Amino acid sequence: MSEETDTQAGRPRRNRLPRNRQRERVLQLVREHDGAIDAVELASQIGLHVTTVRFHLDALCEDGVIVRTRLNRAGAGRPRTGYLAVQEHLDYRVLAEVLAMELGQTVETRARRAQLAGQKWAARMAASEGAATDHAGGTTDEGTDDALDRAAVRATVAFTGLGFAPELASAAEPTTPLSADNESTRARQRLIRLHACPVRDLARARSEVVCGVHLGLLQGLLTQTVAEGGRRKTARPAMSAHLEPFVEPELCLARLVQR
Repeated sequence: MSEETDTQAGRPRRNRLPRNRQRERVLQLVREHDGAIDAVELASQIGLHVTTVRFHLDALCEDGVIVRTRLNRAGAGRPRTGYLAVQEHLDYRVLAEVLAMELGQTVETRARRAQLAGQKWAARMAASEGAATDHAGGTTDEGTDDALDRAAVRATVAFTGLGFAPELASAAEPTTPLSADNESTRARQRLIRLHACPVRDLARARSEVVCGVHLGLLQGLLTQTVAEGGRRKTARPAMSAHLEPFVEPELCLARLVQR
């Protein structure tokens, strides 16, 4: 043949779909198939070489729109790799826009109301923690009477569960002052580095909503911890929570401050 041809379909490469259209077609076939489907069957249906199909399947797996599974053979032999479509992800950008419209007309109003929502979220977390502790007959005391340290540990645990990959800095590690005034310089701080915000793109688009909720959550966790210290009949120190979004492209800072 005078033209380079697809070895699987036997047709000229110039007639094949562009790569992005190929991937869309692969995804469409996976979604339409009843159950898992393997690369060989997909290749025969779409008319591409199986290696090309596997390339697109790997990319779609990385995108999180399909997942791998095992297909058992009818008889001897190693299981084949099959592919299943996952449910379409919630469009958080649309959700953020809806929330932004509902939370208020100005950035300041939206940020304030988002923080209140985060504080209510923290209260629910605390209630769940209390129920779990009562059921287990244990205690939520992290082994220290220092409210700042307890709050830092509690916030780190909470943000770990939310997928932020937090790193609680050592108490002895120097921290950057919140401002240049003497009061901030003298304040005790615990610093939490948030390395992997799970909704970072959304936070960049609507920081007053997303970061506002996360700040409110941090404030609420601190408030709950200080309140528990009051129930222990210990002094309630003056504390505050602060969030510094995107100090680096993939890093936010959470600060708990005791003055």
